Amino acid sequence: MTSTRHRITIGSWFQGPTGSGQGGWTAQRFAERLDGPATFAIKAPVPLDTELTVVADDGGRRLLADQSGEKPAIVMIAEPWVPRFPTTAAVSIEDAAEARARFDSLVDEHPVPFCFSCGTQQDSMRVHAGPLDDDHHGRFATDWRVPDWAASDDGRLDEGALWAALDCTAAWYVGYSRKPRLALTVQYAVEVLEPLEPGATYALVGWSGDHDPDWDGRKRHGASAAFAADGTCVARSVSFWIASV
Repeated sequence: MTSTRHRITIGSWFQGPTGSGQGGWTAQRFAERLDGPATFAIKAPVPLDTELTVVADDGGRRLLADQSGEKPAIVMIAEPWVPRFPTTAAVSIEDAAEARARFDSLVDEHPVPFCFSCGTQQDSMRVHAGPLDDDHHGRFATDWRVPDWAASDDGRLDEGALWAALDCTAAWYVGYSRKPRLALTVQYAVEVLEPLEPGATYALVGWSGDHDPDWDGRKRHGASAAFAADGTCVARSVSFWIASV
């Protein structure tokens, strides 16, 4: 029998693209079942309300598999990885809030309106990053308050909320800092440097990381970071994206 440690179910509310699980949230749930840091390759849309199984392959990787059909489908692959995260200058909560205010004029039609992290519904975390008015290669930012539901009674934070928020912050940068282009996460990794405070507000920043900020055909790199009010970087991510067209 497969242990609980090796089973994951993504509930229907935790969707990103309509009808499938949010990539950052799913990766964090996968990460909880691994030993040590990893990078996550998203291979297929994450099915909702479906039991997924963590299995090992011959190369030592961990696979997140949907075994509900006649033929198992690999949803995500985790590989051990020594973190190499880019850095960027801190952004204040005030400047991040001003960047968020530019979001509505930037996005004509929301590409993932029911995403629990960046969607438009009332109970979304509303991670709506807009362009910063700064000189750092067109960075995007938003202020973000840790949602009440992410904190347990003993004050511990569900890091899935953070992983999802960093994912969506990078998504807005990748998809909208040039001509608008719908793109999907295909590789993602996160490093949490400091525990977040329940109910606190952070500045989330998206940029190109250490890579060329332009598209390479359908491919583009992204990065994101979370900064506390005092400018401390508390978490960061790197990601790789493929445009749908």
